[in-house]
Amino acid sequence: MSEYIKQIFGIEYEKVKEFFSDLSKVDKTNVVPRGRVINVYLVVRAENELLIRHEGGEDVTLATIGKEKYPIILYDKLQSAWRRKELELLRHDYDHHKAEINKVRGKDDEWSCTLRPTAAVKKEEERMGGQCGECPDCMTFGYAVREGGKYNVKSRIEGDLLIATLPESRSVVVRTFNAVDDITKTTLIEGEEGGRTGALFRLSLVKEGTIFVGKVVMKDVGVNDFLLKLASLIAVTKIGGKVTHLGNIKIHIPAIMFTTFEISSSYDMFTKVKGKENVDEVISEINSYLDKIKKGVLVTNSNFADKIRDALFDQNGEVKHNVVENAWKEGLNFKKSIEEFIH
Repeated sequence: MSEYIKQIFGIEYEKVKEFFSDLSKVDKTNVVPRGRVINVYLVVRAENELLIRHEGGEDVTLATIGKEKYPIILYDKLQSAWRRKELELLRHDYDHHKAEINKVRGKDDEWSCTLRPTAAVKKEEERMGGQCGECPDCMTFGYAVREGGKYNVKSRIEGDLLIATLPESRSVVVRTFNAVDDITKTTLIEGEEGGRTGALFRLSLVKEGTIFVGKVVMKDVGVNDFLLKLASLIAVTKIGGKVTHLGNIKIHIPAIMFTTFEISSSYDMFTKVKGKENVDEVISEINSYLDKIKKGVLVTNSNFADKIRDALFDQNGEVKHNVVENAWKEGLNFKKSIEEFIH
């Protein structure tokens, strides 16, 4: 995979090798965190109006910073879209290379992995079901143990919230929508008890062109899994609600820092680019700031996403199979390392 590191980041793999776990083999020492931290800095631009809801009744989630309110996107919203995209790419690869992946799995049954929120039995809580507990997505993003299992897998990817560079007054718009009855051709519909209901509704939306800044951190990951996660991340093009009509985004990756601990934060970067509306200016300011505080190895670019797309996707838009297959091997070796550690 060294050629991909060179192609994307313009550096030799040996320069950053120490920041990856060697998951080419089973080794229980890899289960214990060893200070191998990869900071991935993000600039996300709304390419369409966004409906960013979280728990609660508001259409746009806001954070009060100073005297103004700014739209934010919590990391779980990004992670959900990221995981689902990665699983799409894994399923696509599996459909084309089933025999090879099953050989890596050591199984002949049909592999399946899905994110399905389900109510826990006898408990008033919701948890994620349908996960396989063996693929690169499960083994890096984590999963909760099934009934009778012996261990949970914590995510080795952590993230900050994404913060808009512009306040609510400049980045949010209210839209009125309607749902016309197919029979009466009106937005007023007779109720069962003679009442009438209106089908007009309003939504607060993040304006197209709004820029968000954020950060994710990968800890103790293998190099192939790292490449697969980057490929999946830049392939995310929709986020939020009503994505049939809304939610287009473009993810830029201006900088990656390989080090032993987390450096900077979304809020830290926000303070440097607050009020800026131009993506190039935001990226330039972030890269300049990171260069001043860097530790370890820092690589910067106007947008690594383009280089990742050129290096890791083939002409059919598929992630290169050798990356996916090796990510499977790393995930399964990590799983076996956990089992070796606890037995």
